[in-house]
Amino acid sequence: MKQISEEYRTGLEKIDAEHLVLLDLTEKTRKLLEDQNMLFKNDEICTLLAEIKDYTVQHFSHEEAFMESIGFDGLEAQKAQHKVFAKKLEEFYEAVNRVTLGNQDDMIRELFNYLLTWLHDHIKIEDMKYARFANAKA
Repeated sequence: MKQISEEYRTGLEKIDAEHLVLLDLTEKTRKLLEDQNMLFKNDEICTLLAEIKDYTVQHFSHEEAFMESIGFDGLEAQKAQHKVFAKKLEEFYEAVNRVTLGNQDDMIRELFNYLLTWLHDHIKIEDMKYARFANAKA
């Protein structure tokens, strides 16, 4: 089984497994960007956005329930950040209607960079706060 890299490891097995899926979806975005054999990528962009949306809804729900169960006082801040992410995904969804052969890679690059930055900052900074809290309580 694939393991999450040390820099993203929270020490919370279920959360780490879910983060690994999100990192894999980010990698899938990179591969779509680099695919030079595919002419028009609109359907793949839509499929990828749907996968990301579906999975983040599930993950955020699990994460928020876990934070609530341990009494983490940063829950509301996390929920707000999750809403910002969901709103940005919706913006990408709306932008797909304007994707052309000439700008599709720019959109995929923007999505990839957003995912990479968000996951890096969110997991390594924000999620580590509740992970430390949970591990200290254990």
